[in-house]
Amino acid sequence: MLRENSPLPLERTEELLAQRFDGIPRRLAFALRRWPLERAAVLDVGCAHGHCLAHFGPGSLGVDNVREHVDVCRALGLQAILADANEGLAACPDKAFDYAWVSDIVEHLDAPRVLLRDVASKLKPEGALLLFVAALPRSRLVRRMLRREQRNPFDARAHHYQFTYETARYLVERSGFQVTSVHVPGLSAQRSLTWAARHHAPRLFLEARPSAEAQQLALDAETRNRSQPSAGPQA
Repeated sequence: MLRENSPLPLERTEELLAQRFDGIPRRLAFALRRWPLERAAVLDVGCAHGHCLAHFGPGSLGVDNVREHVDVCRALGLQAILADANEGLAACPDKAFDYAWVSDIVEHLDAPRVLLRDVASKLKPEGALLLFVAALPRSRLVRRMLRREQRNPFDARAHHYQFTYETARYLVERSGFQVTSVHVPGLSAQRSLTWAARHHAPRLFLEARPSAEAQQLALDAETRNRSQPSAGPQA
């Protein structure tokens, strides 16, 4: 379909097909085995050219801040809107999605907690956040091995934040969610829940659901931060 409807020049279209659509991304293949995304309405935040969005179910919607990405998604027959995640998700309907797919994006945002707070309102009552994030392994040996293999999870040219397992989980919880499961792509469900796997893996999936208790904690923290006077310049 993309070849017939592509808004891009032929050479760029062929390059894109080879790069993005020649196979299913490993993180997506992992997720499709664990969650019914092919039958679910999914909000894909930072959908890029739609290479994941194309595998989600009816009612799914992509959000991206690059016009080319949105145009390609629409050429594929996918629903996508042009919007900057840093500025919120006001254009997306509330309580409309079974899952929010937030993959490889929070590292790039100015305020990832603000985005995740916004995502919660877009989920159905039983909806879930699926956060895929690059993480810094606790082990220095693992970090050296990854660097030698050119698989460093932190890209200083593009990432604003470097997460660990603990800080990624804290981000999710302080955004009003309760983490229900953590997975390491490439490992079985049982092995991916082990302490070592979670703390030493360079990539993590966190599944989380909105929690009234966690949302109240986040709101209380926001209220305290607003009420505290900022420290003035020191004499």
